[in-house]
Amino acid sequence: MSDSAPEGSAADAFADRAQAAHGDSISRLVVFGDAARGDDRGVHASVEVLLVLEDATEDVERELEALGETVGLEHGVVFSVHILPVDRFESQTDHPFIRTALEEGTSYV
Repeated sequence: MSDSAPEGSAADAFADRAQAAHGDSISRLVVFGDAARGDDRGVHASVEVLLVLEDATEDVERELEALGETVGLEHGVVFSVHILPVDRFESQTDHPFIRTALEEGTSYV
């Protein structure tokens, strides 16, 4: 678990469950967004997740997206799960979305 995310947060819950289910496939797991920072905005709170996968199959992607929905409902936030294969991530590290995730986010993996 990360030291900078609020304890018991939606981000922690998602990261723990994603790693338990697909830890072997996950190369990077970065969580950012207002809810991940502990900024409570009620129904408008959001958690952005950047997942970089070694083996990005459609089944694994669907399971991780569904996990985001489930954890979001449990914690009253909206999850947006963005999944990239390792090679695409490594070739696009200068992309503004990836830069923002890495600069502002909490890295769990």
